[in-house]
Amino acid sequence: MEIVFAGFGGQGVLTSGLIVSEMALEEGKNVTWMPAYGPTMRGGKAYSVVKYMDGMIGGPDMEEIDILVAMNQPSLEYASLMKDGGLIVINSDHVDDDVKIDEKYDVIRIPCLTLAQKVNNPKAANIVAIGAMIKKCGLFPPEQAKAALRKIFTEKGKGKYADMNEAAFMEGYDGV
Repeated sequence: MEIVFAGFGGQGVLTSGLIVSEMALEEGKNVTWMPAYGPTMRGGKAYSVVKYMDGMIGGPDMEEIDILVAMNQPSLEYASLMKDGGLIVINSDHVDDDVKIDEKYDVIRIPCLTLAQKVNNPKAANIVAIGAMIKKCGLFPPEQAKAALRKIFTEKGKGKYADMNEAAFMEGYDGV
């Protein structure tokens, strides 16, 4: 499985990759996580690549993307590296509705920021996107995903936000 989270710095795309990597590790998978960002961390281009599988992983670079989470419109450029039939999760709060996506991809448009604000957690738009992606693809059981989410934020010293992040996750999960 190859997943790319892409957006501007500050949209949580690096953290998204870390969260999903933890979920895959909890399943006993081999995992790589490669974060990348431009010269400015806030507002510059950023992405993270997560690969996980039972067998050996060749390298951490983007090769054949199964899932693209596009938190903004410029992130859709990575669709050129997707497998036919792959899933694109679009943050419709930052991507115009009239943007055309090739019909060979499955597409979810979800207002990630709007849903995060609904649970008073505007910094968790990325977590809303993760919830939608997991529900659509059935990647991980929701309870396992929520436990990994809690673990990541607790380890980062941000355990006090665990309930708010779980609420954002469920907004995305239930929004699909």
